[in-house]
Amino acid sequence: MSETQRYILLPQQGIRAMDAATRAALTELPAASSTGAILETTYAPAGGASVAVIDSISDDGAKLVDMSNEAAELTNASPAPVRAVPVVYYDNPDPQPLFLDTSSITEAHALVSIEIKCSDASTGAGVSGARVVAFTDFEARTGASGTTGADGTVRLNLPDIGIERLYIFPPDGYWGAFRRALSTGSDHHLTVHPIDLSVPDVVRHYYGNSRFNRLAGVTAGVIDTGVGPHDHLNIIGGRNTVTGEPADEWQDGGTHGTHVAGLIGANGDAPAGLFGVAPGIGMHAYRVFGANARGASNYAILKAMIIAGLDGCDIINLSLGGGPADNIVFEAVQDAREQGMLVVVAAGNNGRRRVEFPAAYEGAIAVSAMGREGTFPHGALEEADILRPPASPNDPAEFLAAFSNVGPEISITGPGVGTLSTLPGNRYGPKSGTSMAAPAVAGAAASLLSQDNFIFNMPRDRSRANAIARLLQTSCVQRGFGLPFEGFGLPDPTLV
Repeated sequence: MSETQRYILLPQQGIRAMDAATRAALTELPAASSTGAILETTYAPAGGASVAVIDSISDDGAKLVDMSNEAAELTNASPAPVRAVPVVYYDNPDPQPLFLDTSSITEAHALVSIEIKCSDASTGAGVSGARVVAFTDFEARTGASGTTGADGTVRLNLPDIGIERLYIFPPDGYWGAFRRALSTGSDHHLTVHPIDLSVPDVVRHYYGNSRFNRLAGVTAGVIDTGVGPHDHLNIIGGRNTVTGEPADEWQDGGTHGTHVAGLIGANGDAPAGLFGVAPGIGMHAYRVFGANARGASNYAILKAMIIAGLDGCDIINLSLGGGPADNIVFEAVQDAREQGMLVVVAAGNNGRRRVEFPAAYEGAIAVSAMGREGTFPHGALEEADILRPPASPNDPAEFLAAFSNVGPEISITGPGVGTLSTLPGNRYGPKSGTSMAAPAVAGAAASLLSQDNFIFNMPRDRSRANAIARLLQTSCVQRGFGLPFEGFGLPDPTLV
């Protein structure tokens, strides 16, 4: 038998069976659950070839199957109104930064040994467990790295040509540190600042006084690594759509999804907590990244988006990307719009390169990331994300994040540098990325929708989704970066 590959079987057009012939072709295969038994059968559209059914979204919905490439080709060539599309993966949204990839850091010939000390900016005590990365040539990724010991120090062996960039990634509870152009002729002492939730970060600088009307009933879906546990999040439902994982295990497998959810709608209060942009909004958590998985499959994302529609979400946030152009997720975005939902997607963090999929798909609200100096401590890691041009003529402290992807697909920009938000276990901490800008924009859209009963009560169809998109876009203010960088601009803080 030929080697099998994983495919998704679904209608020839769209993701829903709209006629009797398509429903019959899909119900010919048995419904299955990926946590149950694999169901072996033969399939007429595949020329009677053997097919293993792994999972089903519904009896007459998309099926996840293992089949040979030859069987897939026969299915796609048959007159049956179904098609076989390969499973592809979207990148983990919270990878280690590229400069922490040990395969890309070359230990250069040691000429000098220098000590780097990391201490608490408030107490002066050494900070242990901080990851220190020093580059003598950042573009070539040459340098050395290490972790501070109990006294807050680490010794690095470097060529005696100077340190181009020095990064410190601290343990929980601190902002990181960043320096440029340091000598290799002496030791260096850097301080890291404790997180202080009473000091406004970039999100609260703009959205510290939300107009969100919780009684309106607006809800949001977070399609990510899972969410929680965290007492300051109003999670009203959840689902794990990862193949082979229990449906009720939707809590966070990392930290990314919880951070995203907090930016949308945390309901804490400083100094013990923080508000999101739409404080207390009811959220559904959809976990699409599995434990130790290489990414989120297009099938898991498709399933999550269909369930989000069934759950009545008004806005869904996808802080993920990096996959290939894929009809499955493209059509899932279109279907979500048909169900009356706004789809907000992070543009990607590849340093001013083109907008990634799925943000680049028509129908997605692609979000770039901006920042503002003064909303994070001096010398913090976030200073590495400052890059001009473009500059803002409205506020000289503003900047478009160095990591943010850009292009004609950008619809909105949002605060995404040094954002403080929830982490599992009732913690808070900073993250940066278009992954953070997108939920800030999703929260802004939720707040605006909560103030507009007419749009909120429209029939759940594409006209409603288009109306929510127009409401968001026409409620933005330009920062002066230019259309490829900010689209319609930043959601107006006076309206959100």
